[in-house]
Amino acid sequence: MLEVTQRIELSETMHAALDHGIALRLVYRIDACGHLRQRALWLRHAPLKRQYELQREGDAEIRGFARLPLLAAALDRVRLPLDLPGDEHCAGSVQVRLDQAALPTPLRFPAFVEPAQWRLSSARFAWEAR
Repeated sequence: MLEVTQRIELSETMHAALDHGIALRLVYRIDACGHLRQRALWLRHAPLKRQYELQREGDAEIRGFARLPLLAAALDRVRLPLDLPGDEHCAGSVQVRLDQAALPTPLRFPAFVEPAQWRLSSARFAWEAR
């Protein structure tokens, strides 16, 4: 597992989208030991359950949060499967971005036209072998 400590701030537009039932997909691009991997997290609002949800793509476990700030706090530290071949200890890097193509079709165009409202991207963070 790769534990990523980060500071993600969702824009007001992203908050509004979540509150209106639009799921957001965060994509993590991981380059470890020369192997490129992509992992994703889904952020959702479930109004009938009255909770926000965080789910790793491909994982059945869904974590629920009563308020949006609690979901945001959970994003400060996420664990992603890394599945390196063998017992390799090597350097790598990780980068996160909002998958605009995963937005519903009516929101894709505004996301590309008004990127400041929808852009969530990070610098590339690196780690060294230990």
